Amino acid sequence: MLRDIVVHIPVDRSAQPVIDCAVSMGGIFDAHLDGIACVYPTFDPVTVLEVSIAATHSNMESAASALDQFEIAARRFGISHGVRCISNVSHAGTPILTKISRLYDLSIVAQPDYSEPSQGDQLPEAILFNSGRPMLMVPYIHAGPLKLDRVLICWDGGRPASRAIHDAMPFLHRAKAIDVVAVNEDSATVDEASSEALQTHLARHDLSADVHRIATNTGNIFNAILSLAADKDTDLIVMGGYGHSKLRESITGGVTRGMFESLTVPALISH
Repeated sequence: MLRDIVVHIPVDRSAQPVIDCAVSMGGIFDAHLDGIACVYPTFDPVTVLEVSIAATHSNMESAASALDQFEIAARRFGISHGVRCISNVSHAGTPILTKISRLYDLSIVAQPDYSEPSQGDQLPEAILFNSGRPMLMVPYIHAGPLKLDRVLICWDGGRPASRAIHDAMPFLHRAKAIDVVAVNEDSATVDEASSEALQTHLARHDLSADVHRIATNTGNIFNAILSLAADKDTDLIVMGGYGHSKLRESITGGVTRGMFESLTVPALISH
């Protein structure tokens, strides 16, 4: 059940995509929403070590405006909510937000826009790998409320993918259509955890799913998934988030990184 959701409100870019998705989810699941904005102090490039007071004050005003925007939307739809602003330096602010996220059913975050880098770009990766909770990433190009008419599950038989599917059950039971995509599936390696076996598992939860098996080169997997999502008019992608290595799981692997960079529809990601 999704009863308690934390919404990480971006301060240095439009918060509307995140707010629209969050408020619609509050209505769909009758959930409480806590909106949190984090203000990272701005450093003056001339003095380097001195904090630019004027820039920090401007960021505080931006955070207050974004939280007001969130509150107005939540009140309009009668959504139970709270707001909070945190001011801290980048390296300290992110662990605080990650710890906060551990006590919620779901975190909603904005997709990083790597063409316009910001201090908050590392937040989704930190929450994904360190919060222990599922994360809904909202593309910066998204507009309007979250729709759940058609959901696409990315399946490779791995632990993160399995975790994502079971975290996504509240979404799947509200979907009108479910697609499963298996990329380069090798029956000899997936064995008991094949896409066909997943289809049977979902059926036992009264969920009907169509399976799509596609082949592509390793470097193009995320593009193949997003292409299928576009062809199917997908509203939500469900996927596992993978680390680059077991020694440094905070560094996203190729497919996860590609999705972070190129996401076109909201994605529920679990690790």
